[in-house]
Amino acid sequence: MDKNFEAVICLMRKGIQNEIIVNGNTYNQRMPSNPALTDIEIAEIATYIYNTWDHSKGLIETKEVTKIMEACN
Repeated sequence: MDKNFEAVICLMRKGIQNEIIVNGNTYNQRMPSNPALTDIEIAEIATYIYNTWDHSKGLIETKEVTKIMEACN
């Protein structure tokens, strides 16, 4: 599993305000939260992300997103 998978799932709804490094590139731009996203919508977005750009994670289950979101601060 991608070491940042849970963080990516969490920031889809919660957003991020701190510096982040993606593939060696540093970004420091605020990404606003989107609390209206449902777990199934996040699962669909994650499925797309993790199955493009040379990734092949397969289907991201809604129940997996729900579990991650329950632990997300």
